[in-house]
Amino acid sequence: MILLSLLGEQPIPNLLVARRLRPTANWLAYTDRTKTVGEHLQKLLPGARLLKVEPYALEKIMAKMQAELPPDQPATFNLTGGTKPMMLAAYELARQRRANFVYLESERRQSRLYEYAFTGETPTLARETTLPALITAADYLNAYLPGFREEGPSSTEGGPFEQAVATALQKRGFEVLQGVRPQGVADQIDIDLVIRANNQVGIAEVKLGGGDSPKKAVDQLNTAGEQKYLGTYTAKFITTARALRPEIRTLAQALKITSLVVDDYHDATRPLLSKTSADKLAAALAAQLGSPNPPITNYPLPQ
Repeated sequence: MILLSLLGEQPIPNLLVARRLRPTANWLAYTDRTKTVGEHLQKLLPGARLLKVEPYALEKIMAKMQAELPPDQPATFNLTGGTKPMMLAAYELARQRRANFVYLESERRQSRLYEYAFTGETPTLARETTLPALITAADYLNAYLPGFREEGPSSTEGGPFEQAVATALQKRGFEVLQGVRPQGVADQIDIDLVIRANNQVGIAEVKLGGGDSPKKAVDQLNTAGEQKYLGTYTAKFITTARALRPEIRTLAQALKITSLVVDDYHDATRPLLSKTSADKLAAALAAQLGSPNPPITNYPLPQ
């Protein structure tokens, strides 16, 4: 089965659907604007084929897809991404072929796949599934970035606090990468923590809270979490050992950054949080990302 996916600026919906359906072949329909998205997905979907289409010329999109897709080979169309004309063209081709098509909802802290099949002239919802964990934090980063390296906790005085936060989250089921430096930006971005729960990912800056470090952390999160960088689905957090100044807290709220305070951390020689603070921190992240479940590495075929 060929899975034909329409690429927009956000690669994760296409990656999740491909991991779930496990097609024989992945075809990625891209435009000039989304070519890089396709190239990143090719790293994560070995053997994936890129198919360039026009973004808005409906007739040309239809003609290209019809010319390329073998008429006698089953195909499923992922309508989640791409432009509206790309979606209309793919839907019409699915209708003509009586082929299945799918759509992934990525709201409410979960990934929900809707699978449709044609019965007669109209499509019906054949299955609705909440997806299990299908990606790692590294998968998520590589879907957006040319690459990255993980350097571990900071060597500054805030390093033990950062380690304490990471340890608390790891013990409560979250996957955590520490000291992430994305490639391609000349080391201008350094993300303290990348945190995954199931298929949801957040980035966090962890600071003791003195001086101008919270303002710098907010700026860093705003840059790393831009729509064209790590995408619209990336949650953003700032965790401090002291309460933020009111103006910094207001700025964080305006930028949709969740601020979390661990006010009982005092001993930098013991990189551990109290159980109360660790549980509170984990609950706050779960409210944004969902509660973590064990990761699935052998992606099962749907039943």
